[in-house]
Amino acid sequence: MDFIELSKKRYSVRKFSSQKVEDEKIEKILEAGRIAPTAKNSQSHKIFIIKSKDALEKIYSATPMSYHAPIVLMVCYDKKTSYKNTADTHYPDYDGGGVDAAIVTTAMMMEATELGLGTLWARGYDSQKI
Repeated sequence: MDFIELSKKRYSVRKFSSQKVEDEKIEKILEAGRIAPTAKNSQSHKIFIIKSKDALEKIYSATPMSYHAPIVLMVCYDKKTSYKNTADTHYPDYDGGGVDAAIVTTAMMMEATELGLGTLWARGYDSQKI
């Protein structure tokens, strides 16, 4: 699919079906995240695949933005390994992990769209419950 067409097709889903996502599709989505660019190829992100009933219930209780998705890919990053630009005097505490995680997430969301799956970038969660 043409990238512009793909970008137009992607939207934030707020009502998911309970249909199971095939493992082959999950693997392709994860591969899109694996090959996504990160600062100096730090690859500091971690992706947690949440699909068991118990784990999903915990996510559902931690954020109203889950909309009862049948699977959640939680993208995090490790501050110990994320890119830091210590030479930048304007932003001496810069940590590129958040940007890298966002790039990885976007790549995975676009691959999911290509595969005919809906996605939602969720925020507003209770970090203590997570």
